[in-house]
Amino acid sequence: MVNNQNFIDIVHKLGEKGYPLTGVYRRIQDKELFLTAYGKLYANAGATTIGTDPEDTVDGMSLKRIEDILEQLHNGFYQWKPVRWVEIPKANGKTRALGIPSWTDKLLQEVIRMVLEAYYEPRFSSQSHGFRPQKSCHTALKQIHHSWKGTKWFIEGDIKGCFDNIDHQLLLNILSRNIKDNRFLKLISQMLTAGYLEDWRYHSTYSGTPQGGVVSPILANIFLNELDQFVKGELMPEYNKGKLRRINPDYDRIKARMYHARKKGKKDLVKELEKQRRQLPSGDPNDPDYRTLRYSRYADDFLLGFAGPRAEAEEIKQKIKNFLQTIKLDLSEDKTLITHATTQPAHYLGYDIRIAKDNNQMTKQNKQHTRHRSRAINMLPVLSVPEKVAHFWKMKYMKNGKPANRPELLQCSDFEIVTTYGSEFRGIVNYYSMAYDAARRFYPVKYMFMESAARTLANKHKISRKSVYAKYKRTSEQGVKALIVEAPNPKYPEKPYYAKLGDQPIRTSFTTAMQDRIEMFYVNRNELVQRLLADTCELCGSIDGIAVHHIRKLADIKKQYQGRKSAPDWARFMLARNRKTVVVCHKCHSQIHAGRYDTTKVNKD
Repeated sequence: MVNNQNFIDIVHKLGEKGYPLTGVYRRIQDKELFLTAYGKLYANAGATTIGTDPEDTVDGMSLKRIEDILEQLHNGFYQWKPVRWVEIPKANGKTRALGIPSWTDKLLQEVIRMVLEAYYEPRFSSQSHGFRPQKSCHTALKQIHHSWKGTKWFIEGDIKGCFDNIDHQLLLNILSRNIKDNRFLKLISQMLTAGYLEDWRYHSTYSGTPQGGVVSPILANIFLNELDQFVKGELMPEYNKGKLRRINPDYDRIKARMYHARKKGKKDLVKELEKQRRQLPSGDPNDPDYRTLRYSRYADDFLLGFAGPRAEAEEIKQKIKNFLQTIKLDLSEDKTLITHATTQPAHYLGYDIRIAKDNNQMTKQNKQHTRHRSRAINMLPVLSVPEKVAHFWKMKYMKNGKPANRPELLQCSDFEIVTTYGSEFRGIVNYYSMAYDAARRFYPVKYMFMESAARTLANKHKISRKSVYAKYKRTSEQGVKALIVEAPNPKYPEKPYYAKLGDQPIRTSFTTAMQDRIEMFYVNRNELVQRLLADTCELCGSIDGIAVHHIRKLADIKKQYQGRKSAPDWARFMLARNRKTVVVCHKCHSQIHAGRYDTTKVNKD
């Protein structure tokens, strides 16, 4: 484990210093890396999703399966399976292709991803935010909010079918600039061309890194880093000019008149001139020696902010289009727009972004009148919730213009019903927490969620909504009305569990940011890996054919067995430990799947 941690650290340092990477294929043939990959992947929602091989799933994961992969890699015989191709709906009514690899391929992809991420992460641009550790939509939006002051034009960019159209040979050429290991590059090439099955018909793949693959996001970022470097290395030096705008002559002229009027004691004239000055920008908007270009990218969506004439904004758009054609990608014309920042919002990462303009909103002076008064929000970026987003969530659980109950939740407990509504509402509000109008937009949504939850509970118990509110509506510790359901905690009776809907006030906040992935580069054994390495059945104590039994989610067996005296020992074992895995021998595993598990000996922790 120490050797592999050193390997990942070395890879990261080589990436920082820009040195080439060698000997990768040999170093990834290590059990510890695969155990780490397993520890990272097994808990994912899609870990139990079946690819093209129904037998190749996370269920039954064992050390022997890892050893088989390592042997195939060592002998050069590893064969990637075609991915299973499914179409998932998009918000605009279209569909997006999703490739689902088999479990063994996912495991190897994760090992490759760990190496590529450690090497390329320090080489990526700070303006790239998608699918990166400690980066997210929120970090992109915070960067815009804090540093895009004075933007005049937004250039919204979207790459047409980006993930499906990445050229394999170009991608391999980019990788080969820094990775000097032909066997490793060949392994990636074989993965890219493994093909896919759609309706169980095989299709070859000639381009693209289909969404759904574990390694696809890092490969897409490596490819699109070419765009990032083009913007940073060519466009920004060309279009960034000057540090400050020159003083607006009209503004300066009024300022001089105010000075002389103040010396002569003409207070009324000073006030009148101050009103005129406030309507003018202090900097010259037509300064030919001042330009500012800023850039942000999340996956295949990008946004540029430009302070300068529109004609130059059009030039920038055309140059990006021309560059993308050199890497065999195209801009989506209907989604790549140039908008005036103060009169029309740009749409980026689900937010509306505009530049505020209010000449009359001034900063306050302190009591000593020592603070210089200025226009408080002029030319500052403002993030807001799109009206259609708030409308969508407001209408989500309505029927015929009224809040409606959710029949699919009627079999759940009151605690689960409120938890379901509460977690969904918190997710929406947390994502839009940076919007200045989050409270105005989402308090009506909260009302609809609470009404729908109350109607669901009322329908379940055949009581009125008024009775539901009397039982569960409370004022939270933060002083807002919420639905709160209490459930006993068997281990700590003095600390019961609470399900809450709407217990937090809705406020604009930039203090926290949701992140795509928190972890950085490490090789470590988590709790499940330690249990697997113990090489002992957790049910009967046998050491024969040890593997891990996985279920899709714990709620599945909770619904099936919770509270039943006839629940098998393996189900009670998982429920008691709140785990969706149990390490078992071959005999126990076969009996679990055959529905014949019947043993009285259960290993106690």
